[in-house]
Amino acid sequence: MSERNFDELRETAMAWHLRLETATEEDWLAFTDWLEADPAHNLAYEQVLAEEDDMAVVLTAARFPEPMEEAQSEEAATANLRSGRWKWGALAASIVAAAALAFQLVPRDSSYAIETPAGETRTIALEDGGKIALNGSTRLLLDRDDPRAAELVAGEALFTIVHDASDPFVLTVGEDRLVDVGTVFNVTSEKAWLRVGVSEGAVRFEGGRDGVLLKPGDVLVVDTSGARVTNRSVASIGSWTDGALVYEGAPLAEVAADLSRATGVPIAVSADLRARSFSGVIQTTGDASAIAARAAVLLEVSIAKTQDGWTLEP
Repeated sequence: MSERNFDELRETAMAWHLRLETATEEDWLAFTDWLEADPAHNLAYEQVLAEEDDMAVVLTAARFPEPMEEAQSEEAATANLRSGRWKWGALAASIVAAAALAFQLVPRDSSYAIETPAGETRTIALEDGGKIALNGSTRLLLDRDDPRAAELVAGEALFTIVHDASDPFVLTVGEDRLVDVGTVFNVTSEKAWLRVGVSEGAVRFEGGRDGVLLKPGDVLVVDTSGARVTNRSVASIGSWTDGALVYEGAPLAEVAADLSRATGVPIAVSADLRARSFSGVIQTTGDASAIAARAAVLLEVSIAKTQDGWTLEP
């Protein structure tokens, strides 16, 4: 992108920033659509926010002149007024110059976060034509300086990556890395486990001293008991983007975590059900109550409301 085009984007981003101070719900929806239309829009908006922070630091440190003493005569008042205008103009110019210098000299973190609240999903476009779909309760870190790198901090995301053998896309999850070999793959990261499923192409999992090449239909699960690879239908991988959760012998703890992201309600599993697994399809259309009622029938459980959310019980 040319410097001129990016400057125009920054002007648009600044206009959005000012508009959002008194934004309506329609304004926020339009702003979200603008951000998702092009990765460059998000970069421009992030820069506007960063420059605003730098200016706040400069203004805090700036020393303003004391008020002018009362003029002794009309001529003195005129002279002081002219002098005061010059001083204020010079001060404003010095603040702008200082802000520009601060923007150049202060080390900047090139990473930025994209987050989704529980119960909501979002899809972002990548510069090379790829895309990332984020499920609910997900936090993803991207890098302005390296569009071929990302970090999944928590949650679930479906990656559709344009393959480049000379510059592979690398996803970091904790201490592990996933290297694209031309693919569509789904990653879920929870506190105690990691799940990676490939629906197209291949992904190389790099964890510890060993590497595993995952091909279409392969699902890798890493938890406290170790790492294992199973096989599922390609259609079931990332199916949450189509409003369905597909399982083949999945533990109920995994199902509960997926339902929590879909409904926005924390869901726990009682001790009596932790050893049970589930195979089937749960549709996630409708509100949280409708999803819960549907899941209770399919899982053959009851759902008890608690102070913190819901619990699956026998």
